[in-house]
Amino acid sequence: MAQFLISLDELDRVKRANHIGSTVELAKRTNLARSTWARVTSTRKPTPDVLEALANLGARPTKILVLEDSAATPLAAA
Repeated sequence: MAQFLISLDELDRVKRANHIGSTVELAKRTNLARSTWARVTSTRKPTPDVLEALANLGARPTKILVLEDSAATPLAAA
């Protein structure tokens, strides 16, 4: 099953560009809860609010989402 996920590379680039070093700072700059950003960094699942906040911080639309196809992920040999 394919799904779109937040690119952690682009998230890190946006944080560096805006001199944001923590989820607390990210929460303050975006008016989204720290727990929201903690969840985003662990699950990488995009939500409209998160995507809008990242766009406002200068995320590149062509880089913020990546396609993960779990069917294409090779399984470890038994």
